[in-house]
Amino acid sequence: MFQSCSWLRYIKYTLRVLRVPLSTFSTLLYLSPYALADFLEQVDVNEKDGVYHIRISAQIKASEEHVRHVLTDYDHIYRLSDSVIESEVLKSPVDGHVQVRSLVLCCTPIFCRDVIRVDDISTLESGDLQAVIMPKKSDFRSGKAVWKMTADGQNTQLSYIATIEPDFFIPPLLGTRMVINNMRNQFKETFYRIERIARINEARDWDNDFKVIKTVRRSEDQPCNKGLVSSLQ
Repeated sequence: MFQSCSWLRYIKYTLRVLRVPLSTFSTLLYLSPYALADFLEQVDVNEKDGVYHIRISAQIKASEEHVRHVLTDYDHIYRLSDSVIESEVLKSPVDGHVQVRSLVLCCTPIFCRDVIRVDDISTLESGDLQAVIMPKKSDFRSGKAVWKMTADGQNTQLSYIATIEPDFFIPPLLGTRMVINNMRNQFKETFYRIERIARINEARDWDNDFKVIKTVRRSEDQPCNKGLVSSLQ
């Protein structure tokens, strides 16, 4: 089942997008929510004949193993973007594949709607992750994305290359431009979150050997003592 908190996430995201006066939309086209995210090496989003082309790359300060874990944690994929309102993992008829159904909020300061997206996800021989949109189950005519991960010492070179063709109306010119801007900001935020979660998981794994080996309880009328002993073994 979809998460029970989906409506709260929907309302939160809608208010965040719509609270900005429409008169300032031109300024929004050039603002990034993470201006300090200088680890991003490329952020390219454009549209041609109704198809959106996305190419983003960055060096993530976490191991390839932990970055891969974040990207394949499909039960918690909503953590990577506020635009993902609900997500659900489905069985795939193809061995080694998994399907992920998401309810995604597509918003700009002048329009907002929720759309369904179902991706069939697999691991390529190269180790890269591929997600193909299933049009019959989605509000998209077509779509394909590849996450490329290359270990670089203790870091990971991460790239996202995708094409996506919506099957719903987007206002021409201004609407398209604002969708492009929104995609840029959302993917910048997604890369930022991937790095944060991967680094947190990496730190937790590093600290797995921490064990409490002795504790001494005290009654309320006794003074505190130093009976707590811990060790990195």
